[in-house]
Amino acid sequence: MYLLERGFQWSKDMTSYEAASEELARQQRMLGQAEMHAPEGVGESVSDEVLDNESIYHSNQIYLDVRTPNDEKRGVITIIFACILVFILKGLIGTLYISAKKIISGEKYFGGPLGGSDYFFIFLFSTVWLIFLVAFLKYSIRYVRLESLTARRIVVRFNRITRQVYLLRPADLGGLRIMDWDKTEVIIDKNMSELEGTGGYVVLAWDKGDGVDSGGTPTDNVEVTFIGKPARNASELLAFWEYIRRYMEDGPAAVPAPKRLINKFPWPWLSFKAAWGLDTQFLRHSGLWVFVVANLLMLPAILIHAAGHWLSLLLCYEPRFPRDIEEAGR
Repeated sequence: MYLLERGFQWSKDMTSYEAASEELARQQRMLGQAEMHAPEGVGESVSDEVLDNESIYHSNQIYLDVRTPNDEKRGVITIIFACILVFILKGLIGTLYISAKKIISGEKYFGGPLGGSDYFFIFLFSTVWLIFLVAFLKYSIRYVRLESLTARRIVVRFNRITRQVYLLRPADLGGLRIMDWDKTEVIIDKNMSELEGTGGYVVLAWDKGDGVDSGGTPTDNVEVTFIGKPARNASELLAFWEYIRRYMEDGPAAVPAPKRLINKFPWPWLSFKAAWGLDTQFLRHSGLWVFVVANLLMLPAILIHAAGHWLSLLLCYEPRFPRDIEEAGR
């Protein structure tokens, strides 16, 4: 789930500020373009339309809470991890049970008293399974934390009163950051074609010193966040950014209320919906029903993915902003 954030955090840890800035500049250029036609700051309008893109957790007169792109892309690592862990635990517990039973009885499987070699192999087999368990947990936990045993989601809050952007992230993905709205760099191409916008999302960046961490220390490197559900085309992508921009610049009255807020509770049917991943608007066009048939054929795999998605949610905690940020602007 957190591949984008983890990848950028690793690049920051392994390179200097100058190298990170150069990498960000390269990412701004679309394939085949000499440079990206990015908006001139948050004051420039990029669309005549506005769209919440079903990407809002909460909206009021003070702030917007917005999702990040990869909420649906979770569960596969968790289900694979769970299956391997169950296999190892089953082997370990089974071996310990048989070993304890033999030691208590003092007899071999085919009768006769246990000898020194029997006790050695009882200890050896139990130790091998325990080593498997420790090694598996040690080397897999870093990957599991991409979607489980971590924050359930990243929340990006846009506070129009304080004119700040709050990044609520797990500590290993950069932690909490309070960034200056007016210094936000918007990494989207305002002249992109409809096809180029397919599957895209808004990327926001800040330079060194454009914000502070939870302790009030100015940031010492580039900060980046990705916002919004992946768009179906360029119009949708630009309209989504325009929705946020107008909310911050012109106020809540400048944009319509979100049609539907994202439910944060981990209901199992929401995990199935995320794993299903089928845009119901396809049903309006008979020529696209082939996608429905394809999804039905893949239903067993979808159900397994949905189970992993739900399990990963249950293994995570719901992140919350500190009290001072919750009350900011009131």
